[in-house]
Amino acid sequence: MRLSSATLCLVTFIVFSLLQTPAFAAKRSYVVYLGGHSHGTETESHYDFLGSFLGSHEHAREAMFYSYTRHINGFAANLDDEVAAEIARHPKVVSVFLNKGRKLHTTRSWEFLGLEQNGFVASNSIWNKTRYGEDTIIGNLDTGVWPESKSFSDDAYGPIPSKWKGICQNHKDAGFHCNRKLIGARYFNKGYSAAVGKLNSSFDTPRDKEGHGTHTLSTAGGNMVAKASVFGFGKGTAKGGSPRARVAAYKVCWPPVLGNECFDADILAAFDVAIHDGVDVLSVSLGGEPTVFFNDSVAIGS
Repeated sequence: MRLSSATLCLVTFIVFSLLQTPAFAAKRSYVVYLGGHSHGTETESHYDFLGSFLGSHEHAREAMFYSYTRHINGFAANLDDEVAAEIARHPKVVSVFLNKGRKLHTTRSWEFLGLEQNGFVASNSIWNKTRYGEDTIIGNLDTGVWPESKSFSDDAYGPIPSKWKGICQNHKDAGFHCNRKLIGARYFNKGYSAAVGKLNSSFDTPRDKEGHGTHTLSTAGGNMVAKASVFGFGKGTAKGGSPRARVAAYKVCWPPVLGNECFDADILAAFDVAIHDGVDVLSVSLGGEPTVFFNDSVAIGS
C-alpha cells in the first residue's frame, strides 16, 4: 500500500510533534529530614522552607502530606526529583530520601530469654521482679490490632496511667473500641497513599485485617490467655513478654504493593506521635534492605 504525499506529511508532522513534546518527570514522595529533637518546630516553618523551593506557600501545602514537629524535625512531600536534589543540598537538611516500602518481620518465644521453663515461672524470674511489666506502656508499629482479642481484655485492670496522652482513632470505625488495656490506637496511611494512589474509607481504621500486628502486639504485651490454640492445635497459655503492660497500636502497614507494606513516611509519623503520646517502649517488627542511617526511617525514629 502506497501512502499519498498528504498522508506522509501528516504522519511526519505527528511524529515530529511527539518528539518535540517535553517529558515531564512524575513526582515521587520523599522524606526530608532536618534533624533530631527540635521541640517547638511549627508546621508553618516547614511550609515556608518548602515554599522557598516550590515558589509559594500554597504549592508547599499541596505537596506536603506529613509535617513531623513533635520529636522529629522534617516532613514528607510529593516532589520532582530535581527539587528533591536541590533541597538535599541545603545546609539545614540532614537527608532527603524516597518514601520506600518495608516488609513485616516477626519474633521468637520468651522461653528463649529464660522468663519461664516449660510453662513454670520461677520466683527469681525477671517477670516476678518487674511485676510482669505492670503499667508500662508498649506501642507497636505494625498492621494495627484486633481489639476483641482476649490478649487485650481489660479485666482486673485499674485506671489508665495519667501520663498517657494518646487517643483511640475510631471516628470512622464505630465498632473499634479501646479500653484500659488497649489504651490507644491510631493509623497512618498518607505515605502509603502517596505510593499507591487515593484510598477509600476502608483504610480509615486501626483495625488489623492481616493479623501480624495483633500477633506482634500480643507477643510484646498481651495478657495471659489460658487454653489458647490454633484450630485446636498447639494448646497452651498465650502470653506477652510484659503481660501486665498497657498497649497501643500504630497502624503503618497496609496491603502489600510490590512486596512492601509499610512506608517510610508513615513509619516516621507514627514514631513522632507515639513518643508524644507517652509510650515507654516501642515494638517495631518491620524493616528492609540495609541503608545509611540518615536515610532509614526506623533508625531515625528509634
